[in-house]
Amino acid sequence: MNMPPYSYKFISMTTPCVVQIYSGHNEIAQRCFAAIKQNTLRLEKKYNFYDPDSYLNKVINRRQGNRVEVDKQSRDVLAQVWDLSEKTRGVFDVTCGTLKQCYQHKTLVEVQSGLDRLRPKTGLDSWHVNKQGQLFFKYPETIIDLGGVIKEYAVDEAARIVQDFGIQSAIINFGGDIKVVGHKPGQSNFSIAIKNPKKSTENIVVVTLNNQALATSASYERSNKIEGREFSHIIDGSPSIIGENQLQSAILSATIISDSTLVSGIYSTAFMLNSELEIPDNLHVILVDEQLRLHQNLQH
Repeated sequence: MNMPPYSYKFISMTTPCVVQIYSGHNEIAQRCFAAIKQNTLRLEKKYNFYDPDSYLNKVINRRQGNRVEVDKQSRDVLAQVWDLSEKTRGVFDVTCGTLKQCYQHKTLVEVQSGLDRLRPKTGLDSWHVNKQGQLFFKYPETIIDLGGVIKEYAVDEAARIVQDFGIQSAIINFGGDIKVVGHKPGQSNFSIAIKNPKKSTENIVVVTLNNQALATSASYERSNKIEGREFSHIIDGSPSIIGENQLQSAILSATIISDSTLVSGIYSTAFMLNSELEIPDNLHVILVDEQLRLHQNLQH
């Protein structure tokens, strides 16, 4: 018998967060919602790149010296990020936060000058974390931005909390970063629509998920202009000028389905930056080009 889901909404990381639980027990659902919200808001505060008082900035980005002692959670997250970044051949790079200041300039000459100065201070060889929880940096200028990581990690954490409450059917959607637990009552999979990148009110394809995660990256979502040129919010160390950059004009959105929202988020960003990346066997990749054609693999 199908049952309507308990639904809860809140705002975190500047995005609407929706949790739907298919459970016959209201009290359990409400306790689960409260735990998810508390944990998500805690992660937002802890790793906020734009909050000078966040753990990320106070402990990591404003460090003294080249070594930082980080807590277990940060060590685990950063170790996963480093490993996944390596698997993308360094295309995904949290140290590109170092370059964000460059895009605050008013002229393209200033932007390029800043990139030329700071780009050598980024990349996988500029940082690493060891098993003892020590984070090492090669350059004092290098800083980390986990904006492309923590929302996805929070979704995975929310799914873990759902399962800790013994709930076997749920969908977590934080601004399009999605993870489903189990399937809907009645054994049907969850259906997820992927937007048309040229007209966000329309869907271009619908996929089904069962104990899987999905994330989509698209250059059209956020951008800023400098001297009339438009820059994508996805930073790869060089000015991504929408409409002139070959990759950005070829691929408008990248959707990745995997077992982890963190994995899907990192790879969706990486495929937006380099659509020629090797596709691991455990990923389902859906790329949308300028002609709205779908490019996807068959593994699912």
